Amino acid sequence: MGLNEVMNFIVEKLKELLLAMENFGGHVLAWFDKVFPPDTRGDKIHHWIHVATPFLIAAAALIVLICFCRCCCGCCKGGGGGRVKMMKAPGRNYRMPRNVFESDPKGYFHNLRTYPGDELC
Repeated sequence: MGLNEVMNFIVEKLKELLLAMENFGGHVLAWFDKVFPPDTRGDKIHHWIHVATPFLIAAAALIVLICFCRCCCGCCKGGGGGRVKMMKAPGRNYRMPRNVFESDPKGYFHNLRTYPGDELC
């Protein structure tokens, strides 16, 4: 299969896609007119807004709850219990995870002496 044959195949498929999409807007408008007839359109849309509102509010509340849980509680994070114990970094002016210090205290203090101007208290 040469380059010209591939290009012709692509052009033919694009033509088919264009023909399928040619009257897509007309089909959508016809469907909308069938579902919501022009004479009762306002009443039906008003009804569906009232039906959907509780579900939309519940979905929004669930999303807010999930975001709060992930950001503040730490309950959705992996690892024993979710929260990481923090401590004041020895010799520095910030907080750090306790497990990082406890895993290699010698290396921490070596690094502290190697870079003495790095956020010292």
